[in-house]
Amino acid sequence: MAQSLFFVALLLSPDLGAIASGWQHYCVERFQTKKALNSPPHITLQPPFQFPAEDIDHLENFLQTFAQMQMGFSIQLTGFNCFAPRVIYIEVQLTPQLQDCQSQLKTAFGTQLNIQNQRYGDHPFCPHVTIAFKDLSRANFDRAWAFFRERPLNHRFTTGGLSLLQHNGRHWQVRANFSLRHPA
Repeated sequence: MAQSLFFVALLLSPDLGAIASGWQHYCVERFQTKKALNSPPHITLQPPFQFPAEDIDHLENFLQTFAQMQMGFSIQLTGFNCFAPRVIYIEVQLTPQLQDCQSQLKTAFGTQLNIQNQRYGDHPFCPHVTIAFKDLSRANFDRAWAFFRERPLNHRFTTGGLSLLQHNGRHWQVRANFSLRHPA
């Protein structure tokens, strides 16, 4: 049974995605880190997991049903932060709506798909948009963090849906989008 690698995320609005992508490219040029370019700017809700390729319709139907039960909500980008010594990211305010969406998705993945988040275990959800990671050297991390630490950033958008991303062997591609409900 062939397995594919997937994750579920909230993509940024096109204008904010362009801003985040601009910071990712800045990090490529200034700090020699390019791994963040392997996926579109996003907020991970369900980290990477293996799933049988022949059952992809089941996964997509599950996500469609889940998304239809969720209301769209506001996302606030609130500056820069880091997971020292390798990751720099745009901080995302953890609102009750975002926490509930992620928590419900995590629970549904466990109960309905038998997919557990073994990589991160019970670490608390820390929503973020990665701009530099993995291939960021310690010396470049220190330089990059000195640059981003005090830099202001404050943007808001309303999320319209969940996205399923699939790894193609080189980078992540959006396989499908699932619209959230809009307030009446």
